[in-house]
Amino acid sequence: MVDSHVADQIRRLPVVPLPLRQESLLSWLDHLAVGYEVSRTHMAEACGLLRPGDGPSRIAASGPTSAVYGLGDADAVRVEQATGLSADEVQAMTWSRFVGTAVRSELIDAGPRERFRVMKASWIDPRELKFCPSCIDETDGRWPLEWCTPWAFACLRHGCYLLAECPACRTPIRAGVRLGQGGCRGSEKHCLTDVVTWRCGMEYRKMQAPDLQDRLLADLQRLLDSHLSSTRQEPVYAGGVFADLAAMAEFALFLAAPEHLDGADPVVVERFAEFSRRSALTHGGPMLEEAEPMVRTAGLRIASQIVFSDDPWATARAMADFASRPLVARARPLHEAWLKRPPRDTTERLVGIVRSVRIAAPSTRGPGGRILERALYE
Repeated sequence: MVDSHVADQIRRLPVVPLPLRQESLLSWLDHLAVGYEVSRTHMAEACGLLRPGDGPSRIAASGPTSAVYGLGDADAVRVEQATGLSADEVQAMTWSRFVGTAVRSELIDAGPRERFRVMKASWIDPRELKFCPSCIDETDGRWPLEWCTPWAFACLRHGCYLLAECPACRTPIRAGVRLGQGGCRGSEKHCLTDVVTWRCGMEYRKMQAPDLQDRLLADLQRLLDSHLSSTRQEPVYAGGVFADLAAMAEFALFLAAPEHLDGADPVVVERFAEFSRRSALTHGGPMLEEAEPMVRTAGLRIASQIVFSDDPWATARAMADFASRPLVARARPLHEAWLKRPPRDTTERLVGIVRSVRIAAPSTRGPGGRILERALYE
């Protein structure tokens, strides 16, 4: 059951005023390109984002040299001279805007080959994209950068969940698409000839997103929106919120069950149940990489019940007795994952939970001193 006043506690947390949602660099380029009837690459050259010899990877949704992670001083000056936008305005359209809050501070000093790793360690995949069809229709395809994060899962303006896939064919939406033009690229090919036998083509702006009726998720989205949109907040507090929720969402994906989503909307429960069924058939437990955005939303909902409860330890223990020895089988992959890459930057309130999952169970030795590993967990 949900803690009776978790939602009230979320609403009482400090929230800063919401400024206008900040547009993504790719969305900004696409909007200009449509207006001038040129390609995104040509528009990037005109805006100073591409230097002579730069390839299109410079304006890709991810990749080691992509400008979406942030611009160097020289790059920012070129864009300012070409467009009139200040360096701060341009940087605010890149991932550097979230450094210290949703994105780890290492991104500032990370080399090209380390940037994607830092983003994934921040629980963000820059290639993912979710969107509200009504917003896309109203803004002619323009979209904010936070739609590429797991922290944006609903549109409060239109009272719906953000779409991460086509509702007709379930083809995932990626950050490189132009939401204001065209539609779903889903297709099927003949099994022998590879000839395309069917194309979806549903327009992005005409897609139907599921209604948001879950008050707990609505309140959580409102809080996260305020942290994602503000550039003047105290980063230590916001960073702790993101780190706590990410750690407990991972905990939920491994150890929670669909019944822990009491009060959630059916679309959230169904996707999490489907994920749980697949995980039960997978040796070693669930793969976080296979957790689609709606599944992560379910994890965040469960995580919020832990993070914002009066007693996080007791709330987590009520979901799964992860402190028992030997560990339950479902805890093994999380235990191993957190030994290799433990959660970082979580607050003191979660220390007991994180450490308990990371503590190895007592070993059992068989003949010749060999450790019977299965006995640790079963």
